[in-house]
Amino acid sequence: MDESLKLSENRQTIADTYVMTAGETKLIQAMLNPENIGISVVDLCKAAGLSRDTFYTAMKKPEFVKLYQETAMSMIKNETYPLIKVGLREAKRGSFQHWKVLLEMAGLYSEKSTIDVNETFNMNLTVDDRRSRLIDILSRRQLPSIIDVESQPAEDGPEDAD
Repeated sequence: MDESLKLSENRQTIADTYVMTAGETKLIQAMLNPENIGISVVDLCKAAGLSRDTFYTAMKKPEFVKLYQETAMSMIKNETYPLIKVGLREAKRGSFQHWKVLLEMAGLYSEKSTIDVNETFNMNLTVDDRRSRLIDILSRRQLPSIIDVESQPAEDGPEDAD
Protein backbone atom coordinates (compact mmCIF):
# COMPACT_ATOMS: atom_id res chain seq x y z
CA MET A 1 0.00 0.00 0.00
CA ASP A 2 1.20 3.52 -0.78
CA GLU A 3 2.79 5.08 2.35
CA SER A 4 0.87 8.34 1.80
CA LEU A 5 -2.29 6.37 2.54
CA LYS A 6 -0.96 4.86 5.76
CA LEU A 7 -2.74 6.03 8.86
CA SER A 8 -1.31 6.84 12.25
CA GLU A 9 1.17 4.20 13.36
CA ASN A 10 0.11 4.33 17.01
CA ARG A 11 -3.32 2.75 16.54
CA GLN A 12 -4.70 -0.36 14.89
CA THR A 13 -6.83 0.49 11.87
CA ILE A 14 -8.31 -1.17 8.83
CA ALA A 15 -5.22 0.08 6.97
CA ASP A 16 -3.12 -2.32 9.03
CA THR A 17 -5.20 -5.38 8.16
CA TYR A 18 -6.78 -4.84 4.73
CA VAL A 19 -4.62 -5.42 1.66
CA MET A 20 -5.82 -3.44 -1.34
CA THR A 21 -5.47 -4.60 -4.89
CA ALA A 22 -3.44 -2.46 -7.30
CA GLY A 23 -6.69 -1.20 -8.81
CA GLU A 24 -8.10 -0.29 -5.40
CA THR A 25 -4.92 1.61 -4.58
CA LYS A 26 -5.26 3.63 -7.79
CA LEU A 27 -8.94 4.17 -7.07
CA ILE A 28 -8.48 5.38 -3.51
CA GLN A 29 -5.72 7.74 -4.62
CA ALA A 30 -8.04 9.19 -7.28
CA MET A 31 -10.93 9.43 -4.81
CA LEU A 32 -8.77 11.31 -2.29
CA ASN A 33 -7.32 13.70 -4.86
CA PRO A 34 -8.90 17.13 -4.23
CA GLU A 35 -9.00 17.78 -7.98
CA ASN A 36 -11.49 14.91 -8.35
CA ILE A 37 -14.04 16.13 -5.81
CA GLY A 38 -17.50 16.24 -7.30
CA ILE A 39 -16.70 14.49 -10.57
CA SER A 40 -18.76 11.62 -11.91
CA VAL A 41 -17.90 7.97 -11.39
CA VAL A 42 -17.04 7.72 -15.10
CA ASP A 43 -14.60 10.64 -14.85
CA LEU A 44 -13.17 9.34 -11.57
CA CYS A 45 -12.50 5.95 -13.17
CA LYS A 46 -10.87 7.66 -16.16
CA ALA A 47 -8.66 9.66 -13.78
CA ALA A 48 -7.65 6.42 -12.04
CA GLY A 49 -7.23 4.51 -15.29
CA LEU A 50 -9.76 1.90 -14.18
CA SER A 51 -13.09 0.47 -15.27
CA ARG A 52 -16.35 1.30 -13.55
CA ASP A 53 -16.57 -2.39 -12.59
CA THR A 54 -13.44 -1.93 -10.44
CA PHE A 55 -15.07 1.07 -8.75
CA TYR A 56 -18.34 -0.73 -8.00
CA THR A 57 -16.58 -3.93 -6.90
CA ALA A 58 -14.40 -1.97 -4.47
CA MET A 59 -17.33 0.06 -3.12
CA LYS A 60 -19.19 -3.16 -2.30
CA LYS A 61 -16.37 -4.17 0.07
CA PRO A 62 -16.98 -2.78 3.58
CA GLU A 63 -13.24 -2.95 4.29
CA PHE A 64 -12.43 -0.74 1.28
CA VAL A 65 -15.13 1.77 2.18
CA LYS A 66 -13.93 1.88 5.79
CA LEU A 67 -10.32 2.34 4.65
CA TYR A 68 -11.38 5.17 2.35
CA GLN A 69 -13.32 6.85 5.18
CA GLU A 70 -10.47 6.46 7.69
CA THR A 71 -7.93 7.80 5.22
CA ALA A 72 -10.11 10.75 4.21
CA MET A 73 -10.67 11.66 7.87
CA SER A 74 -6.96 11.36 8.59
CA MET A 75 -6.20 13.69 5.68
CA ILE A 76 -8.77 16.20 6.89
CA LYS A 77 -7.35 16.11 10.40
CA ASN A 78 -3.81 16.58 9.08
CA GLU A 79 -4.90 19.57 7.02
CA THR A 80 -6.93 21.18 9.80
CA TYR A 81 -4.30 20.86 12.52
CA PRO A 82 -2.39 23.99 11.36
CA LEU A 83 -5.70 25.88 11.25
CA ILE A 84 -6.55 24.75 14.77
CA LYS A 85 -3.12 25.92 15.96
CA VAL A 86 -3.77 29.37 14.49
CA GLY A 87 -7.24 29.43 16.04
CA LEU A 88 -5.83 28.47 19.42
CA ARG A 89 -3.13 31.14 19.19
CA GLU A 90 -5.72 33.80 18.38
CA ALA A 91 -8.06 32.54 21.09
CA LYS A 92 -5.25 32.84 23.63
CA ARG A 93 -4.81 36.42 22.46
CA GLY A 94 -8.42 37.07 23.45
CA SER A 95 -10.40 36.44 20.26
CA PHE A 96 -13.89 35.36 21.31
CA GLN A 97 -14.72 34.15 17.78
CA HIS A 98 -11.71 31.83 17.74
CA TRP A 99 -12.63 30.40 21.16
CA LYS A 100 -16.17 29.89 19.92
CA VAL A 101 -15.02 27.95 16.84
CA LEU A 102 -12.65 25.78 18.87
CA LEU A 103 -15.33 24.98 21.44
CA GLU A 104 -17.85 24.19 18.68
CA MET A 105 -15.33 21.83 17.06
CA ALA A 106 -14.80 20.09 20.39
CA GLY A 107 -18.55 19.73 20.83
CA LEU A 108 -18.47 21.86 23.96
CA TYR A 109 -20.47 24.80 22.62
CA SER A 110 -23.48 25.25 20.41
CA GLU A 111 -25.73 28.15 19.64
CA LYS A 112 -29.00 27.98 21.50
CA SER A 113 -32.07 29.77 20.39
CA THR A 114 -35.57 30.13 21.70
CA ILE A 115 -38.51 30.58 19.42
CA ASP A 116 -41.52 32.18 21.03
CA VAL A 117 -44.56 31.72 18.83
CA ASN A 118 -47.64 33.10 20.47
CA GLU A 119 -50.35 31.84 18.14
CA THR A 120 -53.56 29.89 18.46
CA PHE A 121 -53.31 26.68 16.50
CA ASN A 122 -56.05 24.10 16.00
CA MET A 123 -54.59 20.58 15.72
CA ASN A 124 -57.94 19.26 14.47
CA LEU A 125 -57.35 20.89 11.08
CA THR A 126 -56.53 18.70 8.09
CA VAL A 127 -52.86 18.13 7.30
CA ASP A 128 -53.06 20.56 4.36
CA ASP A 129 -54.74 23.23 6.50
CA ARG A 130 -52.14 22.75 9.27
CA ARG A 131 -49.35 23.01 6.73
CA SER A 132 -50.80 26.24 5.31
CA ARG A 133 -51.29 27.71 8.79
CA LEU A 134 -47.73 26.82 9.86
CA ILE A 135 -46.25 28.24 6.69
CA ASP A 136 -48.20 31.44 7.28
CA ILE A 137 -47.05 31.69 10.91
CA LEU A 138 -43.42 30.89 10.12
CA SER A 139 -43.21 33.19 7.11
CA ARG A 140 -44.52 36.13 9.14
CA ARG A 141 -41.83 35.46 11.74
CA GLN A 142 -39.15 34.60 9.17
CA LEU A 143 -38.36 31.38 11.03
CA PRO A 144 -37.12 28.15 9.51
CA SER A 145 -39.67 25.40 8.97
CA ILE A 146 -38.63 23.18 11.86
CA ILE A 147 -42.03 21.92 12.86
CA ASP A 148 -43.24 18.56 11.59
CA VAL A 149 -46.51 19.48 9.93
CA GLU A 150 -47.21 15.85 9.03
CA SER A 151 -47.67 14.72 12.63
CA GLN A 152 -51.10 13.77 13.83
CA PRO A 153 -52.76 15.50 16.78
CA ALA A 154 -52.07 13.85 20.11
CA GLU A 155 -54.88 11.82 21.57
CA ASP A 156 -56.69 13.70 24.30
CA GLY A 157 -56.63 12.21 27.76
CA PRO A 158 -59.76 10.84 29.38
CA GLU A 159 -62.59 13.33 29.69
CA ASP A 160 -63.46 14.57 33.14
CA ALA A 161 -65.99 12.26 34.69
CA ASP A 162 -69.38 13.78 35.41
